Amino acid sequence: MICDAHIHVGQFYDIYTSPKQLVAFLDSVGIKCFAVSSTSICEGGYNKVLDEMCQLSELIGTRMVPVLWIIPNMFNDGGLDLFEKSGIVWRCLKIHPQLHPTKWELGGESMKLLLQRARIHNLPVLIHTGDYDFCHAGLYSRLAKENPDVLFVLAHGRPIDETINVMKECNNVYTDTAFMPTENIVKLCEHGLVDRTLWGTDYPIPKYYYRKKNMKRYYDSILSSLRNNTKMSDFEKITSTNFCKLFLL
Repeated sequence: MICDAHIHVGQFYDIYTSPKQLVAFLDSVGIKCFAVSSTSICEGGYNKVLDEMCQLSELIGTRMVPVLWIIPNMFNDGGLDLFEKSGIVWRCLKIHPQLHPTKWELGGESMKLLLQRARIHNLPVLIHTGDYDFCHAGLYSRLAKENPDVLFVLAHGRPIDETINVMKECNNVYTDTAFMPTENIVKLCEHGLVDRTLWGTDYPIPKYYYRKKNMKRYYDSILSSLRNNTKMSDFEKITSTNFCKLFLL
């Protein structure tokens, strides 16, 4: 069973992936379960996001793990209440500090409200990490240490050495492999962190960056690369066991 912990539906710049298109693709590459958020949230389209998630639920039911992508405005414009009262059982909260660098400061009000929601609903928090200093993985060591009762997932694991250090210091930190080179996944295994590493691909975002590639071949190739460069026991943990453990499946 292959599970993908970092999937999107919706609008991403000029590319739109509908719920039906997403399910058809994931079926074609053999994905059993996946954690999904909507990139349509970046347009502020709350109702559009809810419609997409509801459509996905109708199509595949419990195969999806709904991820609530929180943007800072949602704390002030009633958006968060709209999502929490939607009837969707959210299983994870997501933030993207690269898009809102001044709003997700570690001691800021938005971060405090996020952590409060995570505790109330007992949900993990997915945090985008990137190549900019203000969203490096190492920044979140303090956050994880000060909130040992909250589980964090450092999406993309960038930079990898900082991610490894944070994961070694904090047992409540996971990472996902979205856009992560195979050699970095191997590093995580070599450092004894395989039990908190989640297979993730950021699909369909690769469609935007690799427009000339066949996406099924692309997906199959990165999965094969992982399979060929890790022990079978590690491969199974990364692609299935850890996902089920984190999301209590």
